[in-house]
Amino acid sequence: MPAGAPSFDQATRAAVAPAAASPAGASTQLPFIQDPYLTAPPPPERRQLSTLAVSSVVAALFGPLGAVAAIVFGWAARREIERAPGVRRGYALASVGLSLGVVLTLCWSSAIGFGVWAWTAHSGDETSSAVGEREASPEPASAAAPAAPLPDVPPPAAAQPGGSVPQHTTHRRIGGLSIVDIGVDVSTLSEELAKQRAEAQTRGEKVLVMTTSDPCEPCRGVDRALSDPLMQTALRNVRLVRVDIDVFKEDLDQIKMPRRLYPGFFLLSPDLSPQDGINGGEWDDDIARNIAPVLGAFVRGQYTTRRQPWHPLPGSGMRL
Repeated sequence: MPAGAPSFDQATRAAVAPAAASPAGASTQLPFIQDPYLTAPPPPERRQLSTLAVSSVVAALFGPLGAVAAIVFGWAARREIERAPGVRRGYALASVGLSLGVVLTLCWSSAIGFGVWAWTAHSGDETSSAVGEREASPEPASAAAPAAPLPDVPPPAAAQPGGSVPQHTTHRRIGGLSIVDIGVDVSTLSEELAKQRAEAQTRGEKVLVMTTSDPCEPCRGVDRALSDPLMQTALRNVRLVRVDIDVFKEDLDQIKMPRRLYPGFFLLSPDLSPQDGINGGEWDDDIARNIAPVLGAFVRGQYTTRRQPWHPLPGSGMRL
């Protein structure tokens, strides 16, 4: 045994000494180390259903505005899900809502368009029926309102005849009605009427001459009624030629066209003299509802029951 080495007994006592120094019943424990490979990972966070996707499907059920809203909600939901796919879900639902919105919007647009067209067509039929009824049953002669007579006294010297008559002949359209105002610069009325009749024939129109004056409130009432649908129907394919009785007094006398009662309405014979005529005394108030049935039947040769019979001036054309 080397010098200084502990003996066997000393080594044995040194090994047992710590155990003896420990209190009775005490034990030494090692720290617990968790193995990450033996522990289950936490469950993933559940994605939430997009509220916009649900709204797009629900909104499609609420009429035209709902269909438009479905398109907006569906598009917004798809964008929301694309930006955060791990948080939101419902992309397919948003696509369904968007598609429903597009389809229903087209359907509603077609339905509304058809409804407007049907309403317009129905209104046109009612207008035609109203004109036909008025033509079939004109108002009785007992309620006649006298036409404005032409005064025998000439106008004052300061007044210029035909103050509202244009300098040159004008032609314009109101809806389907052609309106011609004979201008002051016309040399002879008969030549201008022949010209207007020739132009009307090329366009499939019928000439109706209206004698007027200024001032003449019944004449203005007829003017205001021309744009009414009843008048448009009654005077379809008609060329209304307006002649001022003060400017063309001699010309009217030459072609034997009466001018004492105005407004007057005349159909022309081949020689430009009046073939048939009526005046504003054939109706009551100067409104389209009263005027249209009379003029509509007159231009078609169907106005037979009259308040005032037609009497051509001596030497003028005969009524056919």
